[in-house]
Amino acid sequence: MAKITLKVPKGAVSMQEGKLVEWFVNDGDPVSLGQAIYAIETEKTTMEIECPFEGTFKRLGEVGETYKVGYPIAEIEQ
Repeated sequence: MAKITLKVPKGAVSMQEGKLVEWFVNDGDPVSLGQAIYAIETEKTTMEIECPFEGTFKRLGEVGETYKVGYPIAEIEQ
């Protein structure tokens, strides 16, 4: 099985980091393409991040923590 790492996306040119504010799925949940999986807060907005692949979800980040753009926040096993 392939494991894909999801990283904190760069939501704007000036974005350097974001705060994980909510998970919409739990560890071990099946996820589908386009499904909202978490919310991240930046200086200007809160973004809901959609799943780019189908598979089984694993959380790596913790709600309330701030992460730099590119930091591994979750994994999907296909």
